[in-house]
Amino acid sequence: MREARQTASMGDRVLLEVRDLRIGIKGYTAVGGISFSMNEGEILGIVGESGCGKSLSALSIPGLLPEAALVTGGSIRYRDRELTALPERELRKIRGREIAMIFQEPRFSLNPLIRVGKQITETLELHGERDKVLMRDRALALARSLGLPEPEKLLPLYPHQLSGGMCQRVMIAIAMIHGPRLLIADEPTTALDVSIQAQILELLAKINRETGTAILFISHDLSVIQAVCRRVLVMYAGKLVERGPVGEVFTRPAHEYTRGLLGSIPGRSSRGRPLVNIPGRVPPIEEERPPGCPFAPRCAVAVPRCRDSFPPEIAVGPGHWASCFAATGRTGAGTGDGA
Repeated sequence: MREARQTASMGDRVLLEVRDLRIGIKGYTAVGGISFSMNEGEILGIVGESGCGKSLSALSIPGLLPEAALVTGGSIRYRDRELTALPERELRKIRGREIAMIFQEPRFSLNPLIRVGKQITETLELHGERDKVLMRDRALALARSLGLPEPEKLLPLYPHQLSGGMCQRVMIAIAMIHGPRLLIADEPTTALDVSIQAQILELLAKINRETGTAILFISHDLSVIQAVCRRVLVMYAGKLVERGPVGEVFTRPAHEYTRGLLGSIPGRSSRGRPLVNIPGRVPPIEEERPPGCPFAPRCAVAVPRCRDSFPPEIAVGPGHWASCFAATGRTGAGTGDGA
């Protein structure tokens, strides 16, 4: 996994820039103004509990939000093109070709009535390819590179005839068939057992290393983020509360929410000691959220002003930022550009 992080650090051109992104669902705020950027070839992680807005933020990038959700403000710029201003017909030209997605629960994402090979080549057809021999050859070559055994026998099968791990590899093949610049992986290993999960993570690292495809990796599992990502964004209740290099954030967390997430993970260092239990729950979007830090009601170190206003970002280490009044800044730690 270390090789994937090193590859990501080589990218210095901005591929994706999100600024003050706001997403609403039926009049409620689901994502409340987050900003971040990604470089070419980078693997960037977004972590947080279920309901924090991770998946909605990711789905908004290629314009795949569910019908009830809507981008209500902010900017999503991909290679200097403003995606929020593009009509649907223009977004279709980008989806699959330049920005692709893989989802959790591959069995539910694949069409049970269409053969695997057809589903892999469908993106090529949607973008104008008509040579069936060429499409089949590309699908076979990609399947082999992704570790799918005997692809000649596999492509004519239906999804129900494959294991969960093989279905996820097929999902990755569908996403990668057109060689996208950005791959959005939304909880891609959640439904898999530990051994298959490790294989999928290694495969994604290989894709990043060999093709230079940038990966936005969404997960609630910090150990997965630590394995594959160079930088991480920590989200809570639609807000970005901490961001920075994975090693820095995970060893010196500055926000109480990040500390709670890390403290809840079993490991050698926590052997013999009780794990951290964050009291309460992530507030549903139907609840009116206070103007301050949304984590304040669950935070052990919150003070009155935490409930009155959302904390500005403060530099707490090299490239490491946190939105927390209790965080201690370090002089010259960064530039505050939201990257």
